[in-house]
Amino acid sequence: MKIEILFGDVCSLYGDSQNITYLKQTLPEAEFVETKLTQDPWFLEHDPDLILIGTMSEKVQRRVIEKFRPHKARIQELIEKGTPILATGNACEIFCKHIEYVTEKTEIDGLGIVNLTVKTDYFKRYNSKVLGEANGMKIVGFRSQFSFLYGDNSECYFQKVLRGDGINRESKLEGFRVKNLIGTQLLGPMLPLNPLFCEYLLQLAGCDAKAAFRQEAMMAYEQRVREFSDPEVKFDPI
Repeated sequence: MKIEILFGDVCSLYGDSQNITYLKQTLPEAEFVETKLTQDPWFLEHDPDLILIGTMSEKVQRRVIEKFRPHKARIQELIEKGTPILATGNACEIFCKHIEYVTEKTEIDGLGIVNLTVKTDYFKRYNSKVLGEANGMKIVGFRSQFSFLYGDNSECYFQKVLRGDGINRESKLEGFRVKNLIGTQLLGPMLPLNPLFCEYLLQLAGCDAKAAFRQEAMMAYEQRVREFSDPEVKFDPI
């Protein structure tokens, strides 16, 4: 199994790198291709079984979009083939139609693979927990962001939010999914926090492996689901 980690040198904020650590523990025999921002993506000439890209600064985000733009056709080809791609935090925004950086008074077109727009405002940081459901699985996680997504994702959302917000404060549908491209604004160690989703993602890649330290991971996951489901636990965003 071949897994490409895109730009982990600059796209691993908020502990997103722990997703990679967990996958390496889950799949010790897999080949991990760690592509730096200064390198051409490995997927241009090869077919990864799974691709991951994590949270980045807004400055890096613009560089990633411009790096990907000439290769949009190849990215779409991989999506059409069903290649699983997980984009966490603001990495998901690069696949959107347009990004407006309100504070900097600038804007940029994204790849336009999903028909959503983004507004980023450095004066309005949003921090919150999320309890959602996707493909019959409860999803738990955290968000810390300057941006919200806007548009209709009712036909392509990643998860229904049970507690917390969706792509914006008026939505209960979080992220997006186009075939096996999954974009979510959850960040940090999403896979260790959600071992069932980790296994599901690997199944999309054709691998029937069990998540590393599964018993302990499931105990922690089930405890967090109970905690996040408790109405006494506040979900008011900071």
